[in-house]
Amino acid sequence: MSVPKPEGPWLNPGETLVCFGDSLTASKNGYVNTLKAKLEPQGIKVINAGLPGDKTPYALTRLVPEVINLKPDAVSIFFGNNDCIIGRGEWRDEPVISPLTFKENLKWIIHLCRLLGNVKKFSINTMTPKMEGKVYHQFGDIRPAYCLAAREAADEANSRIVPLDTVFAQHWEKNHQNVSDDGLLYTSDGLHMTEEGYRLIAEAMLKEWNMEK
Repeated sequence: MSVPKPEGPWLNPGETLVCFGDSLTASKNGYVNTLKAKLEPQGIKVINAGLPGDKTPYALTRLVPEVINLKPDAVSIFFGNNDCIIGRGEWRDEPVISPLTFKENLKWIIHLCRLLGNVKKFSINTMTPKMEGKVYHQFGDIRPAYCLAAREAADEANSRIVPLDTVFAQHWEKNHQNVSDDGLLYTSDGLHMTEEGYRLIAEAMLKEWNMEK
């Protein structure tokens, strides 16, 4: 049985939200800009703590200076783009991060924010369900296990979940006829989002947070 979302907006005027993630978060023209445009007029401060190339083990090392020390009221967590591919293919010189390790790292991020920063509100984005184009052909259908791990982390750590896996699966099904000759639809290179992809991410987040107004 599905658990209903809490009623009312997740964020309130006067609060600060930190978006913690990798290059999808760090992007100058990405989903965080849309969140700022929607939330800051409501009196909610949005801080971008994204780092290109980041993955959860390294994210733990920058958690205190770049998230906790900012004293946020809420943290949005969006990793996995790099966690699921390092240790494989052209990145095989790095240690593999298993889905279980990924899940536990997400839980540690939340635990440390609670323990050291008294943060009360958390939201985890799943990844989109698959890579596109050449990257998909190189790595295959590897993402579902990591999407499930993110969902389990959210359940076990009492965090909200933004189900980008199902959101994008639905959009791919509707718009598959628009796939480019290179197999791209919502990404520019198989991993990084187009403007439309970032828009869909922001809309999904605002919807799950009851912040769509």
